[in-house]
Amino acid sequence: MKNVWYRIKSAAQYLFLARHKKGYGVHSPFVFRTLNEVVYLKENYYCYSEIERLRRSLLSNTDSVALAGCGTASAKTTTVQQIAKSSGEPSRYAQLLFRLALSNHSKTIVEFGTSLGLSSLYLSSVSSDAKVFTFEFEKELVKLAKANFEKLHRYNIYIIEGDIDANLPATLDGVEQLDFVFFDANHTCEATMRYFEQCLTKAHRHSIFVFDDIHWSADMNKAWQQIIARKEVGVSMDLYRMGIVWFDPDIPKRNYIVAF
Repeated sequence: MKNVWYRIKSAAQYLFLARHKKGYGVHSPFVFRTLNEVVYLKENYYCYSEIERLRRSLLSNTDSVALAGCGTASAKTTTVQQIAKSSGEPSRYAQLLFRLALSNHSKTIVEFGTSLGLSSLYLSSVSSDAKVFTFEFEKELVKLAKANFEKLHRYNIYIIEGDIDANLPATLDGVEQLDFVFFDANHTCEATMRYFEQCLTKAHRHSIFVFDDIHWSADMNKAWQQIIARKEVGVSMDLYRMGIVWFDPDIPKRNYIVAF
């Protein structure tokens, strides 16, 4: 209940402060271009229809799924349909992830939290040369996601099953740099900051990091505020559900609260 009231208050504050629709009032050429050519772009890309067809099939799938629970989640039995409704990214946000990764020609992508694999599929669509490393604790979700990847013939997605803390260091050791990272796993400040710090060691000036559910709780908003205050982070955008950061030191540092 505490988180519910926090989210109501946070949503009201966001609606009051959100600006910059289509770049209005933005003086940064980079931010203006990103808003118009990435965030608000309405183009129907080649990968959208097949992934959304898969989403619709998952939304009608009533098969039971037993989840062990990890991080802020508890063990429970649910259905594929319910997971598709409540977990993972809605279409407009998953498609935004794709456009963001496309905008910097991402080749090495890390995702924390695979779920059914829909956002993984969008990220893998950036390029056949891109590699998506996605972390998932739940064994049943790993099976479902792998089946979805097979259905769409995506072979550039690598699921790392099990505890993130145990597996992340070896994954990072195996890559030269990170072009794109999507944080959507353990929704606590401590875990988010821990993953961020480790991924930061592989970031470069054109990297993009995206954080999901930054207003889900006061704890997650605390993490977001700490992240955008870091000296390594340049410009950032708060889209309420998601927070996006860039690292180019030549772009003036500022956090934009963007109506999306």
